[in-house]
Amino acid sequence: GQFAYHLARVGIYALLGALVGGVGSLLGLGGSLNDFAGGVSVLLGIGVVLLALFYLGWLPLGLAAGAGAWLNRGMSWALRLGGMGGAALLGALNGLLPCGLVYSALLVAASLGGPFPAAMGMIVFGIATVPALVMVGIGAGALGTPVRQCMARLAGFLMMGAGLQLSLRGLAALSLVSHLQLGGVMLW
Repeated sequence: GQFAYHLARVGIYALLGALVGGVGSLLGLGGSLNDFAGGVSVLLGIGVVLLALFYLGWLPLGLAAGAGAWLNRGMSWALRLGGMGGAALLGALNGLLPCGLVYSALLVAASLGGPFPAAMGMIVFGIATVPALVMVGIGAGALGTPVRQCMARLAGFLMMGAGLQLSLRGLAALSLVSHLQLGGVMLW
């Protein structure tokens, strides 16, 4: 089940990579994070922050709940389906969940010069996430409900941080704020 889940999730990342790589090559984004990509980064970052605020319960769900209802229904169906098919469907739907890290990787993929290199980049990104997701999945099952609730709250704050970082990266690409580097690591 784990293999089918992650194969489908990484497959969705590859398809999204090919899509943004094709669009990026049509728009001439190859090789750089230009003004267009910077603007997209800011908008995606704001979207991730809003999702984090909904997730934390700080904003009423309203339209956000309705917009994601099809995804929730699909995931519920995949869980009821079970087996390898259910695991693969769940992985594919998980690949469509809003995620600041995936959005950042897709922005880079858009600048890789075409659909194939972008898809390959997203495959590498997806494979790199497998060990951490497997460990989280194993660890979460061993934790009690109060600890899982605390971890879910922490996830909301981490999501908010990822959205802020994505927005700041876009603002820096637009030269509206300075880039920030900590040692050899570019924060934005």
